[in-house]
Amino acid sequence: MVAVGVVLRRYRFLDEGFIDAANSLVYYILLPALLFHEIGGTDFRQSFSGPLVLGGYAATFATFLLAFLLARALGLGPSETGVFVQGSFRANLAYVGLPLVFNAVGPAGLRKAGIFLGLLVPLLNALSIAALVAPHGAGKGDGIGATAMRIARQIATNPIILACIAGIAWSVLKLPFPGMIDRTFRILTPATLPVALLCLGGSFSFERARKGFAVAALATFLKGCVLTAIGIALYRWMGVSGEDLRIGAIMLGCPTAVVTYVMAARLQGDTDLAGTIIIVSTVTSAITITGWLFLLRALGW
Repeated sequence: MVAVGVVLRRYRFLDEGFIDAANSLVYYILLPALLFHEIGGTDFRQSFSGPLVLGGYAATFATFLLAFLLARALGLGPSETGVFVQGSFRANLAYVGLPLVFNAVGPAGLRKAGIFLGLLVPLLNALSIAALVAPHGAGKGDGIGATAMRIARQIATNPIILACIAGIAWSVLKLPFPGMIDRTFRILTPATLPVALLCLGGSFSFERARKGFAVAALATFLKGCVLTAIGIALYRWMGVSGEDLRIGAIMLGCPTAVVTYVMAARLQGDTDLAGTIIIVSTVTSAITITGWLFLLRALGW
């Protein structure tokens, strides 16, 4: 799909106006609708696992801090810093995580993964906004208070976070989706990934991607190896094993989310670097996720 986007842009079926409009569509409508529908249709009480969520939160936040320190050590600019940091921890939970969990664990695992997604995405989005906004605030000479207010405002009005909160509330209250609304969601939400990937391909620069490959590789290593290792260690410390441990390993080990590119486009991030991180992490995740699952099985966890 990314390659199709490249070809369509080359032959002028896509232009900057379309890509900007489509990114807004994904960010404000399609992705929030997908998350709300997936989370709202899950039974919260049966599928909630406290240790699974706590371990995911701790591993994500630790990797977020580590990535910020590495960005400073590497001397990355504001637009590169935000993209590098969010690419190091933000996982493609909906498109990669849920299908993999379903295949590896089954329907019961899918329901747990859905609630895990609903509770983790607000944190992922809040940290992504902080990563993308804070470096620019510092660069403009804003005070700490002004930068914090900008981040808080972005988080409070973010459509993805609001959709997750609404989905969790819908799930807790066990509200049904009326037939027409449910069918509308089922028709609308599958468009999210192809539209996002077409836009990624349409705005991708191979020349700049080569320049940012080393940074993208480091972000991929943090995402696929460091974050997942921290999560597994925390899960074992809390006594998590079996299906729950495999769910956690899969969800934390997922490649960098396509929405990181969309958010970079909306919040002054380096979109070329974001695209490179997505592609590199997606390719390598086939090896890393398989490796983690093999290791867990070999250790009898």
